[in-house]
Amino acid sequence: MESKNPLLLLSNDLCVHGEGLTSNKKMLKDASILNMQDFRYLTPESQQELLESHGTVYIITSANERPLPRLLDIFDNEKYHIKAEECQDADKSAYPYILNAKLMELMLEQKQAKNRKLSEQMSSYLIAMDSIYTLSSYDRKEDIINHTKEFFAMMCLPENLCYFEAHNTKAQSDIHLTDFQKKEIVAFLKSNEYYKIAPSKKSFCFRLALQDRDEGIFVLENIAYPSRLHEFLNLTLSIRSVLSLVLENIARQNELVKSHNLLADANDMLKVINKILRHDLANNLGAIKMSLEMNETRPNPKYIQISKKAVDRSFEKINDMKGLENLIGTGKDLNCYEVKEIIEKIAGTDIEMDISIDGHCKVLADNALSSVFENIIKNAIAHGKANKMRITMAPSGKYCHISIEDNGTGIPDEIKTKIFKEGFTEGGDSNSGLGLYISKKVIERYGGHIAVKDNTPNGAKFILDIPSTK
Repeated sequence: MESKNPLLLLSNDLCVHGEGLTSNKKMLKDASILNMQDFRYLTPESQQELLESHGTVYIITSANERPLPRLLDIFDNEKYHIKAEECQDADKSAYPYILNAKLMELMLEQKQAKNRKLSEQMSSYLIAMDSIYTLSSYDRKEDIINHTKEFFAMMCLPENLCYFEAHNTKAQSDIHLTDFQKKEIVAFLKSNEYYKIAPSKKSFCFRLALQDRDEGIFVLENIAYPSRLHEFLNLTLSIRSVLSLVLENIARQNELVKSHNLLADANDMLKVINKILRHDLANNLGAIKMSLEMNETRPNPKYIQISKKAVDRSFEKINDMKGLENLIGTGKDLNCYEVKEIIEKIAGTDIEMDISIDGHCKVLADNALSSVFENIIKNAIAHGKANKMRITMAPSGKYCHISIEDNGTGIPDEIKTKIFKEGFTEGGDSNSGLGLYISKKVIERYGGHIAVKDNTPNGAKFILDIPSTK
């Protein structure tokens, strides 16, 4: 959001010296200077419009100034009021210097306060990142919940921290509340809200989706720093989304291990996911630590932005891991899929490519098959710079033979044997290098094969043979 210029309101006996404040113009970012008397003469609508167009309001008055307009008290600007008593007995030529000194002192205090707030935010993000990293290593719901309670206790310092499962009415009746009324919690349970703030603005609760459609409720009452409630709540909602993903991942893993035939492949895939997750989160934690150390020596808002971006990258990576887990076998029987329908659905999204499809074929697969085609198409666009693709398919013995040809730059011979390997990326690309690796694993799980060749006259050609069904 673009920052607004400050507004200086000077009392009538000081306004004549307002031009002397130009030495602060650079620090004040071209602040507007206005006589308080002129401000009073404006209509309430004009006063409001003026305040809306500015940010911080510096009010500089003599000790005998009349009461300030009420609008200054009720409007949502950040306000600072300076009474320049020294100006009463000073030489008028000294007024600008006195006013400048007062403003400089106030702006220094503001800067120090903002730096302290930035340091607090940096510490909060660092703690949150460390907590996310730890949560990603757990595989039991009980461990995750206990760690989350420890995180909230350390971050928010609540007087009372409760957790209970929403379906457990006995636990609900036994919880000890100090700031929330139980009827408020009951109403919250019946609503579709993710969180609720207590009327005192010192407490909040939020729901967490558990396994098998159960829900858990965290209640934090009388936190130590109510002024930071919304900051804590934002972090809490982020942690909540991570917890939901981790718990969902645990549920998926439990389903995977039920299938002995897919256990080996599933474990291999999970190792890849965990390795990338640990690696990328560790890198982001390093960025957080470095920016925090830089902020300690040279405070600057850009360091908090570095921290925020590192947090965002971590959440994106965790979501990527969730997407990758969808490519792992569910342990259920394979079903019949019409290949053309799957490709047409992908082509009907925001894919920027002209795709033609010829032929029909039904294969034995699962819902990971769409990700295979999506990976190939997106790779052709991102790496091959292709804008056209021709897909043909037809039954061939016990297989469905599928040819995917694009008009891009093609794939060099020296990397054709590498593109299906775990973690392979080309040209320093920032992606995880998992797309085609997982595509190969998925096709092989179906009992099929995938290969890549050169297309004529240019581009790449992927050949897929997937067991068909009559």
